[in-house]
Amino acid sequence: MALSSSVYEELLFRGVLCGCVERWFGSWTALVVSSPVFGLTHLLNPQGTLEGALFIAVEAGILLAAAYMPTRRLWLSIGFHLAWNCTQSAVFSGIVSGNDAQQGLIRSTINGPDWLTGGRFGVESSVLALLSSTTAGIVMLVMAARRGRVVPPVWQRPG
Repeated sequence: MALSSSVYEELLFRGVLCGCVERWFGSWTALVVSSPVFGLTHLLNPQGTLEGALFIAVEAGILLAAAYMPTRRLWLSIGFHLAWNCTQSAVFSGIVSGNDAQQGLIRSTINGPDWLTGGRFGVESSVLALLSSTTAGIVMLVMAARRGRVVPPVWQRPG
């Protein structure tokens, strides 16, 4: 599940949606359009919540688009996505994006308030994931901008 969803979602959201929007409207618009769409699709998961979808839109939407921008290759965003899903599910037996927990290498028990643990949606819906993933995404966006990898809208490009 982790491999197929990571590859499929990155091809669809970063490769197709982000790529098509970026071609016409630039990198920043592509980020702003693809992130909420990516987050909202997670409402379809068995225990999907609006809060979880919002957190994913911000943290993963920024992080995964930012992973694509410096290289213009999907391998890094697919790798981040796969590592997140595998670590949560296959290693720690945790809930991933509101899907039911699967047996992993370690059977973990996560206790605490929902804002810290993510509750029934999983760690993605925690303040810790929001802060760490969003920060990493912003760092990569700054790297992309400094390297000249931010695509302007078509009307701002030289002829």
